[in-house]
Amino acid sequence: MIRLFAIAAGAVAMVVVSPPAAADPQDSTFAIGKCYDPSQPPVERPVSFEYNCDNTGVMQDMTWTAWGPDGATGTGTDRSVECQPNCAQGTTLVNPIVVHAWNPVTSPSPECPQGVQFYADMTIAYPKDAPPWIEPGTTWSPGTDFVTVDGMPAVHYSELTPTCGPR
Repeated sequence: MIRLFAIAAGAVAMVVVSPPAAADPQDSTFAIGKCYDPSQPPVERPVSFEYNCDNTGVMQDMTWTAWGPDGATGTGTDRSVECQPNCAQGTTLVNPIVVHAWNPVTSPSPECPQGVQFYADMTIAYPKDAPPWIEPGTTWSPGTDFVTVDGMPAVHYSELTPTCGPR
């Protein structure tokens, strides 16, 4: 089955490096997602954010029950584009989601905001209908695996780097 979806390698991304030894997680701002304009401070507990940086994947109506050095947990809606025959003509799918993010790390990029820890791992689980490309037990690309979380089909993102530049 051909899976053409913009969620692939450019999907929800985080940084995978060790935070500086002197960093105190209690004094940090925590961020989720991939797309950051360095002229704007990252929003903690965002209600909505693009996770592909191109509007083909957006988490919206997010409600966060946890947010901090131990991770983030929230629920909301995923609005993603099935890029068939291409992303411009693909069907938009809207599904409820359960999000877990953890492993906050500091970005090594000088363009990224300082004093911010980005969640380096995240799962997006689908409690009702999952997009057709979500097949637990398969891998989309390095750092993007399809898994099962609490009995729900999910995507696990790891080892990805945020994009920090003008939007």
